[in-house]
Amino acid sequence: MWLRLKKCLNNVYKLTMIHDQGIILINKDSEISSAAVVAQVRRLLGMKRVGHCGTLDPFATGVLPVIFGRATAAVPYMSEYDKEYRCQIQLGTRTDTMDREGEIIARSPENIDISKLEDRSYVEQTLNSFLGEIKQQAPLYSAVKVAGKPLYKYARQGENVERPWRTVKVNAIKLLDIYYRQGQELPCLDVLFLTSKGTYIRSLADAIGEKLGSYAHAAELERTACGPFTLDQTVKTADLFDCFEKLGRDSKRFLSASLEQGIVKATLTAFVGFPTQAVARADAVRLAQGQEIKLMTDDISLETLIFTYNDVLLAVGSLNQGLAKVKRVFIDSSAEFLRESSNDESI
Repeated sequence: MWLRLKKCLNNVYKLTMIHDQGIILINKDSEISSAAVVAQVRRLLGMKRVGHCGTLDPFATGVLPVIFGRATAAVPYMSEYDKEYRCQIQLGTRTDTMDREGEIIARSPENIDISKLEDRSYVEQTLNSFLGEIKQQAPLYSAVKVAGKPLYKYARQGENVERPWRTVKVNAIKLLDIYYRQGQELPCLDVLFLTSKGTYIRSLADAIGEKLGSYAHAAELERTACGPFTLDQTVKTADLFDCFEKLGRDSKRFLSASLEQGIVKATLTAFVGFPTQAVARADAVRLAQGQEIKLMTDDISLETLIFTYNDVLLAVGSLNQGLAKVKRVFIDSSAEFLRESSNDESI
């Protein structure tokens, strides 16, 4: 009886610990900015400390992790995620924004051999030439800042500015289909990309079109995965607002309901795949206070190590010759969760 009660209390404490922090995976709609999505979630939660991981272009859809409370400290780690995108690359026209929203600035030659663009093996060979590390220049219409000003503002004002280059990695490319969109004379490529952080899929679409000799732009773009988070885990903001309205626009009730329904993901889920160390309560308290602890692993050194107590994220730190140092703390040391009276100090 006591053990069952204790387990229930532990679960309550765990829920309490993530009530003030967590991750909501949004399936972003088209024609809305990532910043606008954050503003929507901020309104729903009634919190100021809300951010996102990995900006999506306004025309793009798909996985956008929105982080709130102390979980925002995980953003620097989440920003390193690889990402997966599904892009519809329309051959035949190049636009100044490299997507469907821009002005057409070039068209394919009239004598282009369409049969080659319909040849799956030829297209796949071209796509595969982009595998590995490549250099990309920031698109003219992007949020990348130069001298503190986003590039798209320079573009709108007709100002020329040197756009920065970056090295990115395309880990995998899969051609899903070659088909014709309504009203188009040249085919569209349905392509799945797995890339490193910072990769511009619009730029890839443009470069692929140029290499095929047809020009191209991104007609549709959907992020299907961001690190460990996938599209099937996401929720639409419209559904969240429906819940919010039914709960009398009460942010606390909304958050509780979102936790119960599994909409809010624990901050620990952001660190899937990272080396993890569970600790006893005494060490958990020290870590939550930002103190160093000693582990019996003198032969192991790790730049990043995740510390947990009772399956709750405590801190991110490092390990060097058995000495664990804290980098970021996610739990208040005065939390009831850590003051639970127990003789069980096992991990």
